[in-house]
Amino acid sequence: MKPVTASACVLFAIAIAIETVVWITFLRGLKSRHPEQWMHAAQPARWHDRTVLSARSTMLYLLTREFMDSIDEAGARYCSRYRAILLLAYWCTVGAGIAAVVALAVES
Repeated sequence: MKPVTASACVLFAIAIAIETVVWITFLRGLKSRHPEQWMHAAQPARWHDRTVLSARSTMLYLLTREFMDSIDEAGARYCSRYRAILLLAYWCTVGAGIAAVVALAVES
């Protein structure tokens, strides 16, 4: 594997890790501090290790600013505070993934 390809793959793995940490931190805070906003975001009522959570659905919720339609003002402010960092982490992961795939395709 060429150094550029290896770097792209490592960058993708790091981006996934950062996105996951930020996303899980956001979801834990949302569920514990703002349960009404959690339900408005259509997250499962019971969240366990086997519950499927979708980063994409969370990002769409923040991207389209659906959180502003909630009656939980504190929850909406919480979502607003995390919106930029979550979207940045998400799109950096997408970009790093594309770069890794392109690097792998070019190397082959």
